[in-house]
Amino acid sequence: MNFKTNKKLDMDRLDPTNVPKHVAIIMDGNGRWAKKRGLPRFAGHKEGMKTIKKVVERAVELNLEAITLYAFSTENWKRPPKEVEFIMKLPSQFLDTYLPELIENNVRVTTIGHYDGLPEFTKKAVQYSVERTKNNTGLVLNFALNYGSRSEIVDAVKQICENVKQDHLNSDEINERTYFKLFIY
Repeated sequence: MNFKTNKKLDMDRLDPTNVPKHVAIIMDGNGRWAKKRGLPRFAGHKEGMKTIKKVVERAVELNLEAITLYAFSTENWKRPPKEVEFIMKLPSQFLDTYLPELIENNVRVTTIGHYDGLPEFTKKAVQYSVERTKNNTGLVLNFALNYGSRSEIVDAVKQICENVKQDHLNSDEINERTYFKLFIY
């Protein structure tokens, strides 16, 4: 990532008071992109990795606080095993290639999702990058890996049950407000 020599955005046309602090991107459609061009699905995933580089460059230019990349949901495990293995190697390839530039540009790498369910080679690459960038104070590059609303709902129900079991919460108190108080704030 050559942040310094890339074509600059036309900053004069941007209203600095109207730039978001956090942008979330659902990384979807890479396989369809490749298929439309007569390429294997793997080529689409690899192209998605190149797009991340461009997005991070622009985010740094715009002084965004955070980007969350929804990269691999729990539902993605249903894909063919070879495709899953390929996708699980992409974080390592991306971070191995661009980590020096991320560090140089003060980008901090973080993750959300069920980290324990990831293959060891993915966890190792991500953890190394998180550790190497933990003191950076610029853009937060947050990878959502092995995430999913269904698993989050199950986790929330388990935590509510545990609160009831330990007498921290009465079952009559479980409602939308309680949920947001426990899990959002």
